[in-house]
Amino acid sequence: MQELNINSNFVNFINFPKEYVDMLKQAAILTLKSEKVRKYQINFIMISDKEIKSLNTKYRKTKRITDVISFLVIPEKLVGDIYISDNRTKKQAKRYNNTWQEELGYLAIHGILHLCGYIDYDLENKIKMFSKQDKIFKCLFSHG
Repeated sequence: MQELNINSNFVNFINFPKEYVDMLKQAAILTLKSEKVRKYQINFIMISDKEIKSLNTKYRKTKRITDVISFLVIPEKLVGDIYISDNRTKKQAKRYNNTWQEELGYLAIHGILHLCGYIDYDLENKIKMFSKQDKIFKCLFSHG
């Protein structure tokens, strides 16, 4: 078993399309820099709608499919896992007129902001979080 090196930063993507990983890492790093995070270890894991609904039910007591769910494991070093739904994100991409890659990038940003302490459970915090999220997203994907 490999020993965890708590001094090395990484962003890891599991079950994501290989051709999207570079862009997703770029989205993650840009978000971390915008939050002035210096130490981080983050795993992004793509899972099915059924699996994410199960996590949402177990940990948030919400029996529904969500697009992204974040778990902060070690706050001092921003160590966490971010789960993103595959099928839900494809549907959302169409609804929001994004490519799937853009939608995944948007949710990578969203997930990291949650790890950084942002919440979107009430209107005031949601506006604050989505404003920051949109600004970072526009740095990555400027449409024309």
